[in-house]
Amino acid sequence: MNLALTTGAVPLAAFALGVLGLCWLCAGPPRYVTRVVPLALMGALAGTVGLFVAAELLLSWWNASFPRYLYLYSAAGILAVLLVVPRWRLSRGVTARILTVLSTAAVLLGSASAANVAYGQYPTIQSLVERPGESSGEVPLRKAVPGQDTTPSTEANWTPPSDMPSEGGVYKVPIPESGSGYAAGPSLVYLPPAYLGTPHAQNLPVLLALHGQPGGPADWFAGGQLQQVMDDFAAQHHGLAPVVVIPDLSGGSNSNWSLCLDSKQGRGATYLAEDVPRWIQENLSAGLSGPRQWAAAGYSYGGTCALQLAVNFPETFPTFIDIAGENEPTIPGGMQSLLNTYFGGDAGAFAAQNALDVLKQQSFPDTAGIVVIGKDDGVYKGEGRQVYDAAQAAGMDIQLQELPGGHSWQVWKEGLAGNLDWLGHRLGILGP
Repeated sequence: MNLALTTGAVPLAAFALGVLGLCWLCAGPPRYVTRVVPLALMGALAGTVGLFVAAELLLSWWNASFPRYLYLYSAAGILAVLLVVPRWRLSRGVTARILTVLSTAAVLLGSASAANVAYGQYPTIQSLVERPGESSGEVPLRKAVPGQDTTPSTEANWTPPSDMPSEGGVYKVPIPESGSGYAAGPSLVYLPPAYLGTPHAQNLPVLLALHGQPGGPADWFAGGQLQQVMDDFAAQHHGLAPVVVIPDLSGGSNSNWSLCLDSKQGRGATYLAEDVPRWIQENLSAGLSGPRQWAAAGYSYGGTCALQLAVNFPETFPTFIDIAGENEPTIPGGMQSLLNTYFGGDAGAFAAQNALDVLKQQSFPDTAGIVVIGKDDGVYKGEGRQVYDAAQAAGMDIQLQELPGGHSWQVWKEGLAGNLDWLGHRLGILGP
């Protein structure tokens, strides 16, 4: 189940089978090769150009961080689809027709494999098939009660019990709004081994992990391998790790995501900064000692959200990691469309919550953060540098890290995993 899908034999085999499949689909008698195949090539080229125009010029599905070579694989996939029927009609016998179908599937599989290698969304077979949060059962709640001891468990005062599991658990839970009115889908919660033992560690710190768009909480466990990353950290620190909560950022049934702002499209910022922390404190007895126990981290869209939370709610999230986030929230229609859709055209209402605008007006001497950028990230690299400069000018204790890779899990995963020790000291698990 841990067979690698982004390195080694599998992507090479997928590429080779795709090439062989395309060769089979293009092979045939002279009339087929000189007439049908060129027409299909022209159709594939037109389809690829249409995809580019629709995705990048009209609808803004993605940006310059999208690896351009993937359009070649898109063209191959379109070509295979266009050739499957004429190659089927040309084939004589069941075996040849089965080969035609299998060849088409091989080309499409090779194209999908190339995209997966580029982004690292599914690094292993296990990450492709597992559904995080559906095998751990009911989340073990630790209800906060008045007068309970809230001394945080740290490496200095914690002794693991004999029955402490070697791995943490992942649970799917609904975190309802409790004042924001914001609709959200189920969240995922990672509880470290020290939380699950008897006696259990108490008052652990909290990390809010924020996902990208499109996407959902499960992406942190597929491409980001969050459970393994946190279990590895816990294994080095007597089972201790932050409680990690991955809320749903999609806004439930709302087609317009909140952008982690309070707007006409929902009070997403208040949900993340007030409702979610309240639920965590009341039901997991975590993060009870105040802001020093709280951090937000996210990648891409989630990185932008982490910055928004740190700037607009520094009393809740004085620690953050912005991994390949934008310099401001955006939507495909552009800034004017955002202002109209979210703020009734009021640019001032947007600026009042936009991180870079707020950083120009306020200072943040008690906030610490890390801005992570990918060396080959054509768009977010430059925007991350702008965020770093603005945060530094506002007095934050800020770092800028450049990692190998583009806008992909190669950067996003390491952006969190490589900074867990810093986070552990910042949140108190490892001491000051």
